Amino acid sequence: MSSRYDIRKAYSDDSERLLELIRLSPQEGSIKLNFERKPDYFYATHTTTSDSEVWVMEDTSKNILIAVFSIGKRLVYLNGHKQWVRYGSDLRIHPDYQGGRMLYRLFQCYKTLVKNDWMQTVILEENDKSINTVSSGRLSLPNYFPFGRIITYSIDCHKNIKSSVFYSVRRASVKDIPLMQEYFNQQAALKQFYPYCDFSKIESQDGYYRDMKISDMFLVFNRNELVGMCGAWDQKGFKQTVFHEYKGMMKFIRLINNSLRVLIGGIYLPKPGEIGRYLILHSILVNNNEPKIFESLLSFIQKQYCHSHSDAMTFGFDERDPLNQACKKLKGFKLFSKQYLASYESDPRLTLNQDMLFYPEVGRL
Repeated sequence: MSSRYDIRKAYSDDSERLLELIRLSPQEGSIKLNFERKPDYFYATHTTTSDSEVWVMEDTSKNILIAVFSIGKRLVYLNGHKQWVRYGSDLRIHPDYQGGRMLYRLFQCYKTLVKNDWMQTVILEENDKSINTVSSGRLSLPNYFPFGRIITYSIDCHKNIKSSVFYSVRRASVKDIPLMQEYFNQQAALKQFYPYCDFSKIESQDGYYRDMKISDMFLVFNRNELVGMCGAWDQKGFKQTVFHEYKGMMKFIRLINNSLRVLIGGIYLPKPGEIGRYLILHSILVNNNEPKIFESLLSFIQKQYCHSHSDAMTFGFDERDPLNQACKKLKGFKLFSKQYLASYESDPRLTLNQDMLFYPEVGRL
């Protein structure tokens, strides 16, 4: 490799230049989005992976960062047991340096770093460029093995959600942490790739739980039995979704949607340049994946935030998950993503129970 280009581990002083690289490389699709990381690039990285590992490529002749990728690890449940797994994200290449051998150089470095490890990664279905790249079979790239489809919902915070079955739902307090942890340990193990959560670390200095609050956790009971829980997470302090451009029919759909939403419901679609105002729903667990329990949770949470500054609540599920049934009549917007397991070695899926549902923690993607 020419000495002009240096691939190295990122450090804290790179934050400003990384923010600029992110700004210059939005995600393409019918809605052109950018997932920004102000005020510090690494705040969001630490909520995605608890053992972070970010690498950058620098054009040393111009003193600019021209590429970045993150391959840190996090503790997730696989086949019912906790295991450290790499999560690949934030692969960005400066628009002036795309093409040529840049991607090859990055993946040669990645191959050296991960050795026999494999990684989980998620790509938006509308991101044709990335999907075509991982499907290309280039020698420098690992094999990308499909592992399911994710439906991400953004639903209207201001539209009442009706629940046909009423369970007792309330906010959690510090006193509930032991009960929550016991319930989590039992239920999260039933889904593949469920990120482990230590509720005693919420509201601590641990960056993995940045801006989470115990009082924003919601518990649902059937009589005295805890049968479900969910948290609301405001991430605007370290992660922002900027709506850059609407393409094709989406230009007209946005205008019609925003004109009629007061009458028929639906989420506000920001104008170009605006930041989306939404809450992430996290740590969603429901006994037997019962849609009616989740419906009661959603109904209660919506009432708590209907007068907030948030326009939407965002969360996601494996497309096979019965909890999707609770979302069929909700007003909002859906995105679809593909999950992959990337490996230079054998197919990681062979070691996993593929009949188990998986859980995509949207706030950590």
